[in-house]
Amino acid sequence: MTSAANANVGAPGRKGYDRVVVPAPEGGTRSLSRKQFEGLPLRERVSYLIEGTAQFFLDGSPISASDAMRT
Repeated sequence: MTSAANANVGAPGRKGYDRVVVPAPEGGTRSLSRKQFEGLPLRERVSYLIEGTAQFFLDGSPISASDAMRT
């Protein structure tokens, strides 16, 4: 990790995400905690990112996928 990246660890606004909404297999959507999302198979998580179907949130506010993946 670079020193610039180290400076962001634990910094305000850099904690990533705490919730993600993804398409549900039966239709509609499902809301997952960060731990639940990270527990999904890697292929499934990557598919949501590539397709742009994952919606990330931090403290109830939407954030971009790129911001969510920074931590």
